[in-house]
Amino acid sequence: MAPEPQPQRRERRLEAKDVEAIFRAFAEVLRELPPDTEAGWLDAEGDLRLAPDIGRKLRTARNVRDVLREIRERRNEDQSDPGAR
Repeated sequence: MAPEPQPQRRERRLEAKDVEAIFRAFAEVLRELPPDTEAGWLDAEGDLRLAPDIGRKLRTARNVRDVLREIRERRNEDQSDPGAR
């Protein structure tokens, strides 16, 4: 039996307001954690890396999911309305 094909993921460009909304939702979740929780690190190139358990918490947090859903819905509306933008 062949494995089920995985959905194809693609990169999406985000506007500043979208990134801000995501960061605000992330910050809200992080404020709920004990302050000494190891949450991530800066790699050798200076990029922020989240600890795997923190990444999971953020992806499953309701407010973060809501922000991401709103961005997807807005994008879908823009794509279905060629006159938009």
